[in-house]
Amino acid sequence: MHVLLTGAGQIGSALIPVLQAAGDRVTVLRRHGPDLPATRTLRGDAGDRDLLRQLAATDPPQAVLHTVHAAYDHRTWRAELPARETAVMDLAGELGIPVVFPESVYAWGHAAQNLVEGTAPDPCSPLGAVRAELLAARAGHPATTLSIVAADLIGPTATAAGSVATALVVGPVARGRRAWFPGDPDVPHALTHLPDLAASMRHAAAHATRLAPGGQAVLHAPTPTSRSLRDLADAVARARGDDRPPRVTSLPTWPLAVAGMAAASVRELHRMRYLWTAPSHLRPGALTQQEGLAPTPWEPVVRGAIEAVR
Repeated sequence: MHVLLTGAGQIGSALIPVLQAAGDRVTVLRRHGPDLPATRTLRGDAGDRDLLRQLAATDPPQAVLHTVHAAYDHRTWRAELPARETAVMDLAGELGIPVVFPESVYAWGHAAQNLVEGTAPDPCSPLGAVRAELLAARAGHPATTLSIVAADLIGPTATAAGSVATALVVGPVARGRRAWFPGDPDVPHALTHLPDLAASMRHAAAHATRLAPGGQAVLHAPTPTSRSLRDLADAVARARGDDRPPRVTSLPTWPLAVAGMAAASVRELHRMRYLWTAPSHLRPGALTQQEGLAPTPWEPVVRGAIEAVR
């Protein structure tokens, strides 16, 4: 299968080895950054319709995996993401191929505390409202679209900018420092392993007709049983050979609120505290129960998380 992969951040980078292991030919379209091994790497914007048509004319893909993202600010998301998604969906519709998107739990608001596949979006934050708008646009587009829902991401390609658990827990504890957490570190919290999300996206692209018979589907990525972020900190400390309990501190509300007055990303994180102050679970869906995709066991997940901060 020839796959057009738009974006090569933490999700795109996790997809490349999965696609290559499946024998796929990969064309990567990214705005900047180096060429990626064993891929055809092109520079450009996924919202550039002329460029997309040129790519399709010279070497048409059989699926699009769209992983382009934007700065953690709902205004930036609304300004940048819809046009790019529409451009790749229009291309997919013209070619008769599926387009697969990664998706967060933000669109479901407080339902993310126990999210069951098929639940209708019900956002409770500005970021969630944008995600719900994107999901609605996909559902209304004639192209075949599959959105793969993941919880907070963790894994070997995770970045501090894209993974709260990596930035605030894994990275500090792996370096012997205190973990700072924007919520209750002792409540169960769903974490999706990036390679599991990547495998789910590739599977969805390869089996789009079966998984999205009506032309669109929203599916849950396999996600391990939720554990607390203190459990994660303990596991990271043990992996580095330290049997002492790591220092884990819950950030109070007011510093985030004050910092959010100056920094958009902190302001958005403060608005998402509902995800971190109560338990969250991403329940298994069709990819696990019908397609047989299983989440990676906890110990390899922890090892992969540590890889990201070495």
